[in-house]
Amino acid sequence: MKTIKLKLYSFNELDKEAKGKALTTYRDLNVNFDWWDDEFEDFVELCSYIGIAVSKDSIKFRGFYSQGDGSGFSAMVDIPKLLTAVANQSWKDYAPMQEFVFIIPQVDRRVMSLVANGLLPGEPQIIGRSRQFGVVTDLGISEVIRDGKTHDNIFEELDKLEEWLRSVAEILNRYLYKSLENQYDFLTSDTAIKESILMNEYLFTADGRSANHLVALNKRTPKN
Repeated sequence: MKTIKLKLYSFNELDKEAKGKALTTYRDLNVNFDWWDDEFEDFVELCSYIGIAVSKDSIKFRGFYSQGDGSGFSAMVDIPKLLTAVANQSWKDYAPMQEFVFIIPQVDRRVMSLVANGLLPGEPQIIGRSRQFGVVTDLGISEVIRDGKTHDNIFEELDKLEEWLRSVAEILNRYLYKSLENQYDFLTSDTAIKESILMNEYLFTADGRSANHLVALNKRTPKN
């Protein structure tokens, strides 16, 4: 039988080089779980303040530093509420410091009146692309009938409204992706990793290699 004695150190007891090695070893410490869930919840809640009901299960992303990375989501949209929310910056009731550069749609006021009063039947949606990231929009209006007549001339204005909705959706999607990227960058930062290491009381060899498995092994070893 051989007995090996080995000194183990807390993170703060390591020298600078060993600390660097320890941080590199645990670079993914804070992202080895569904770390994005809180960001999803936050996004869903923020959108609810402006008439956009996001399906949390529809949110997807890939990131963050490769070509083709991005995000997407799907939602049902209450156009009258969204129009009011953009004018009043209603999202600030939830996120007071958040700035969005939403424009006011340049649509014929008579058509806007029909929309605002819910007189145009439809199911406006933001739709996450199925084979790639990004969003598209659909007002869900196939025809406009009033007083028994079909009003095809309204569709040019509705196209403008749908394009406006797309611009809103793209701004929100960029916000979603940036929020996820910022959170990932924080969780993988030296500061956040160090905090987690200290909180979990991890131990290391003098050169910064993780020794937690040795501690666990020692606890399982029968004592004579």
